[in-house]
Amino acid sequence: MSSEYLRMIEALRKRYKTVLYERDWLGLPIVVLKAGGREEPPVLVTAGASAVEAAGVYAALELVMQVDVERAVYILPSRDPTGLHGAVYVLSEMLGEEVHVDTLSELRELLKSRGAEVVIDTPTLFLSMLKGVGFAFSGSSREGAYGTLRQLEEKVVKGGLIESLGEVRILIPSQMPNVEGVGLLDRLMTVMVCEEGILTYEHIGGEKVIPEVEVLRRFIQGREMGMVIDLHEGVDRGFYVLLSEEPLSGESIIIDLVLDQVARYGMQLATQSALGESGLRALSDGVGVGKGRCGLIDFTVERSYSFAFFTGMNAPLEQRVKAHLTACISALNAYAIARL
Repeated sequence: MSSEYLRMIEALRKRYKTVLYERDWLGLPIVVLKAGGREEPPVLVTAGASAVEAAGVYAALELVMQVDVERAVYILPSRDPTGLHGAVYVLSEMLGEEVHVDTLSELRELLKSRGAEVVIDTPTLFLSMLKGVGFAFSGSSREGAYGTLRQLEEKVVKGGLIESLGEVRILIPSQMPNVEGVGLLDRLMTVMVCEEGILTYEHIGGEKVIPEVEVLRRFIQGREMGMVIDLHEGVDRGFYVLLSEEPLSGESIIIDLVLDQVARYGMQLATQSALGESGLRALSDGVGVGKGRCGLIDFTVERSYSFAFFTGMNAPLEQRVKAHLTACISALNAYAIARL
């Protein structure tokens, strides 16, 4: 099966240099494209660590075509391409037949009818294993895939199921029908159960990581990056910049320009109170500091300028994509000034 994303990747590869090409567990491409010029050190922009945060992926694809700086810019549009394709695509590929499901109930029945082993079936969590891959969802969660992840941590880790499950990949449908570009089953969050607990694509600095995360880690370790930007989405409407530590003077220059341009575009900035309520230390509207929220910038903070940009999922998709694109272009332009 092809898809709009795969067709776009192949079209971009004909125009831009491919500096990394690997395949994920389902055979879909993990691709890093090079845009910009030859100036070093390069900038790295990634998106889609959680495939339910789709706006960053769309923005990264657009960014490849809009970069207009002399610095080399590496762009990884989707860190989890299988998750980006959603439940119907993945199940069709796994089963070798075209399947159609529109609801969680239909998904449950499809899995059972194809011989999936049901591990947990309660009002708060359904978990089954099909061909060595887990599918988990929670019909009662108001937080979509994130709520299901918390249920998995409660039932699997605290419930003592890690040993019986072994090392296994689990796919969690987005379960966000009211979020444009995400939907109920259109995206999947990928996690992995192992002895250490439940790993996500945010776990990049530990001894054990998901294989697709190891691809990115090796890519970073083999290069000296000047700036790293990871694109994410939050649960409200506001945009903000996340840092792992207090910003350096050069980082402050970049942040100021990013926030100015995003605000000029018309995207609301997350307030200090909202950032504080989410557990971050707010430096101002639109700027929060906190470790453990973005594994990539925690991993790169000691070696490069490192930012995560968050848009609010409650905003329209076009606005979220445009905010990310505006922020990235602003950061690339400001980086040249910050290095002076």
